[in-house]
Parts: sequence; structure tokens; C-alpha cells
Amino acid sequence: MQGMALAIQHCQQPIIVQSDSSTALSALSGTSLTRSAYGHLVAEIRHLMVDRAFIPMKINRVQNRVADRLATYSRMKRTTAVWLGRGPPCVEELLPLDCNPMIVE
Repeated sequence: MQGMALAIQHCQQPIIVQSDSSTALSALSGTSLTRSAYGHLVAEIRHLMVDRAFIPMKINRVQNRVADRLATYSRMKRTTAVWLGRGPPCVEELLPLDCNPMIVE
């Protein structure tokens, strides 16, 4: 959610949300999960997306290694961080492998 807020602040282009979870993407696009344990998070993300074009994109799990590594980093360090302009050292070798090019029309 913090990543979505930062993307909205620093970019005027449509926000592309890539996930290997079709359930998560459909929750952002529809009304599912509103009564689940994660319903409040989905509602907050939907609120952030109101004034911006949002492009959901389903990717394969193998294309999501950077997100997995960052989640592991966050759990191990018990912290959150933002890297603007360059990724953290723990994902440098994965960035070119996870690059998912997309043309926005």
C-alpha cells in the first residue's frame, strides 16, 4: 500500500500492478475480499486508485522474484524502506531477470 501511494506521488502515468495472485488482482478490480481479513487493505488500495488509471497485470510466480526477496528482506530486518532510482543490493541480480516489459497505450 505504501508503494502504491509513492507511485501516485512520483509519477503521472497509469499505475501498473503486477501480481502472481489472480485473487489479489480481482479483489482490486471487483468487490471480492471485502469481508475477508484483508478487506480493509483492499479498501485502502482501492481508495488510492480512485483518481489514477490502474492496470492490473497477472504475471507468473517466476517473474515475481524481486517482490519475494523484498518481502523476505522486510521480515528478516523487521523494517520497511524505499529505494528511489535504484534497487537495494539484495535484489540487484534479480532485477534484469524479473523485468516484465509492458506497453501502455
